[in-house]
Amino acid sequence: MTEDWTGHAVKENIRDPLDTLLGSMHEQLGIAVHDRLMARGGVPELRDPDLALDRLLASAHRAAGHAVTARLTHGSRVEPAGNAGEAVPPVVSEALASRPAAVRLKYRRHALRLAREYWPRDLVEAMQTAVCLLEELSRVLEMPQQPVVQSRKVVEQLDALFEEVLLLPAPRRHPAPLIAADYVAAVEIRLAGPAEQLYRDVARARHVLEEEFEPLLATDNDAAAACLPGAEVAAEDLHHDVEHASLRAAALSRAVAEVERISSDFIGADLHDANLDEVLLEGIRWDASTVWPDGWEALIRQVSVPVGEGSGVLVVAAEPDDSAVSAEV
Repeated sequence: MTEDWTGHAVKENIRDPLDTLLGSMHEQLGIAVHDRLMARGGVPELRDPDLALDRLLASAHRAAGHAVTARLTHGSRVEPAGNAGEAVPPVVSEALASRPAAVRLKYRRHALRLAREYWPRDLVEAMQTAVCLLEELSRVLEMPQQPVVQSRKVVEQLDALFEEVLLLPAPRRHPAPLIAADYVAAVEIRLAGPAEQLYRDVARARHVLEEEFEPLLATDNDAAAACLPGAEVAAEDLHHDVEHASLRAAALSRAVAEVERISSDFIGADLHDANLDEVLLEGIRWDASTVWPDGWEALIRQVSVPVGEGSGVLVVAAEPDDSAVSAEV
C-alpha cells in the first residue's frame, strides 16, 4: 500500500493498468494526428482555419509521449533534483561552503577539474544559438516553396550543436550519501544535478530532431526532404523544448560558478595547518586576515596581485618558474 497526493492509501497494482491505459491513449492519439495530417496532404497552410487544431493535436501527442515515457521509466532511473529555476537544496550548498578551508584547499584541484568537465564550453551560449537556429528553421518551413538546402543546413547545424552539448557526463546514479569529509563527492553532486537535467532535455530534443527531420539529415534524399508532414509543428515544439533547456544550462552555469567561487575564496580563512605541497594555488583570493602556514605568506604575497582598488583582496597570479609556490594545473 502507498499513499497518493491526497494522503489516501492506494494499491500498488493500480499502476499497471493505468500505465497500459496511458500507453494506449498515446498510441491512439498518434494515429489520429498522423491520419489527420496525411489526409490533408501535409502541414496546412497558415491561412487554413484548422491549423491551430492541427498544431494542438501534434503538440498534445508529443507532450503525452514524454509524460508516458517518463512514467514508465521512473523506476529505472534517478529523478533529477528539482527544476531548473529552483534553489539548490541547502544541504548541497552547505556541504561545499561549510567545509574547513584546509579541506577545500586540499581538494581544490579536483573540484576545478570537475567544474571544467561539467562545463566544457559556454553551454548557455550554445542553447541560445540553438534557439536562434530553430527560429530560422521555422521561418524557412513557413515559406510556400520550402528551400530544401537551407532547411537541411539549419537541421545539420542543430544536430551538431546538440551533439556537442551531449559531451557532458552522461546521467548516472548519484554518489552515495555524503560523509563528513567527502568534499569532492559534494562538488560532483552539486554539478551533476543540473547537468543531468540539461543532458536529458537536449538528448530528448535531439531525438525529436532526428525523428522528425530524418529526410533532411539524409543528404542524398532530396525528394523525401521536400515533403515533411508536421515539420512546422515539430520545429515549434522543439523551439519550446530548447528554450526550456536554456534554463537548465543557466542553472548548470550557476552551479559551476559556485564551485569555482567556493574553491577559490580563502579571504579570512585559517590555513595555518594546511599542507600546501602540490596544492593548486593560482587563482586563490585572499586578504590580510588570511592565515597561512609558517613561512608561506611572504612567498604567496610575491606572486599575488590586488583585485580592485582599495579592496584589500589579492589573487595568486601565474608565478615564475623559480617560485616556491606550486601553481600548475
